[in-house]
Amino acid sequence: MDEINSKSSVPFWRLIRITVAFLGFFGMIAHFSQRVNVGIALVCMVNHSAIEQNKLNSTTTLITHTDDSCPQTNNTNHIDGPLIWTKPIQGIILGAYFWGYIITQIPAGYLASRFGPKFLFGGAMIVSSVVTAFMPIIASVHWILFCILRLLVGLAHGTIAPCVAVIGAHWAPVHERGKLMGFMNAGGPAGNAFGLLIGGLMCSWHIAGGWSLIFYSAAVFGFIWSIIWILFYTNSPRNHRFISTQEKEYILQSSQQHLSSSNKNNFHAPWRAILTSPACWALFIIHICNNWGAYTFLTSTPKYMDEVLKFNVKSNGFLSALPYIVVWLSTIISGIIADAIIRKNLLTTTNTRKLFNILGNLLPAIFMLSLAFVTCQLRYVAVALLTIGFAFR
Repeated sequence: MDEINSKSSVPFWRLIRITVAFLGFFGMIAHFSQRVNVGIALVCMVNHSAIEQNKLNSTTTLITHTDDSCPQTNNTNHIDGPLIWTKPIQGIILGAYFWGYIITQIPAGYLASRFGPKFLFGGAMIVSSVVTAFMPIIASVHWILFCILRLLVGLAHGTIAPCVAVIGAHWAPVHERGKLMGFMNAGGPAGNAFGLLIGGLMCSWHIAGGWSLIFYSAAVFGFIWSIIWILFYTNSPRNHRFISTQEKEYILQSSQQHLSSSNKNNFHAPWRAILTSPACWALFIIHICNNWGAYTFLTSTPKYMDEVLKFNVKSNGFLSALPYIVVWLSTIISGIIADAIIRKNLLTTTNTRKLFNILGNLLPAIFMLSLAFVTCQLRYVAVALLTIGFAFR
């Protein structure tokens, strides 16, 4: 951070780009805490006794569910909620978010570059926060309506990743981009950790049913952040009323921005070249594979801790959050390391990205694969493998 301070000759505490990075960081916390909240809420909002009865009528069961050698951590392992949602229904609910999420990604890229992320990011979080606030009420009506709300949250959240990319292009100087974007994106795993940790605690509370608070708290936090974001953020350093002239010139020059005062971008993406490029297809494939594993564990870790490793609900929240706490730290550190490797010419930018992509996919795959051979008798070994594997993502 000293390097950032010296290059713009402005006191660190007055750097607007640092404030933008902090706002983006908390925005990602709000975003991801809303994404992950259903995963932990399902542990205490469904009626486990009814689901266990359904299992008895099923032709298939998991061996770990019936293994008497795996004692529960205590007799409060399960908290029965009011909802009788079977496993297939829970799976549909967990997946509904991502069906919405995938739809808005591409159009949001155009909208973010054309109109900027100020109202797109802020508006998306307002919509998702309002929808999240209604989830406890709608859940008692019908699970299909609950799925529709999760779909709406996914549609809103699908606009956020393109917004973050545009924020980095406009506000992060080239040689600081790894640090600033790494810090901002670290809000994602921090949001996962926050949502799971707080959710695990709220599940055991008796206020408003406990699990309802998981949705209300995420909604309030997201809404408050949205208002602050819209009031403070501008789509370009050119237009920010609090930025110093020195910092503005430094950002614009080092970022090589050539945007007009109206923020119009006349760049036309070479779509044909992109879609026929082997390098681009390699990135597409590796990103799909990475997200497949990441989102599987994002939605399933609380249930894995509950049903396979048999932790009680409070331990579930903390231990489900632990991998994301480690990811939060590793995301920040990896950005610093990547910048240092490039700055010292140890590797080219391209080779640095290749190295981090390989390590970030191969090592987690090895650790995740090993989980298939760990039973609940070694539950803490499973948690360690899960945490270490996530650290390299």
